[in-house]
Amino acid sequence: MGAIEERNKQIAAKWFEEFWNNANTDIVDELCADDVHMYFPLARRAYDGKEEVASIIKPMHEAIEGYHFDTMGPLVVEGNTVLCRWHANGKVVKDYGDFPGNGNTIDFTGVAIYRISENGLIEEEFTEEDSAKVYMQLGLLSLD
Repeated sequence: MGAIEERNKQIAAKWFEEFWNNANTDIVDELCADDVHMYFPLARRAYDGKEEVASIIKPMHEAIEGYHFDTMGPLVVEGNTVLCRWHANGKVVKDYGDFPGNGNTIDFTGVAIYRISENGLIEEEFTEEDSAKVYMQLGLLSLD
């Protein structure tokens, strides 16, 4: 792995831990491009720019008690792209978006794909997660 790819891997790992697990909004200024773009299906929308991206994490952690993400396997890096498989869980104790604060536990997996600029800033995070499983765990979707 080249030096740039190793750097990009470290950036994605730091983002994953500091933003998603620690709800550290200061990391947005440190690691994100001004026009960062973030999308994940559970939110059903995109977030553009540092301010919007920073605004999502604290309310998410307040609504989902013990919300925690773990990486699954190694981060896969090719050039400016980093792929991360992850597992997340927590207990939804407060309404958040479509999530009712019903005390149900959510436990699901997903994949995040990061695009990192030549100067080492996250330009994009695109996530795919098991949304159907989350909606079933919250009692919002049934297969019956």
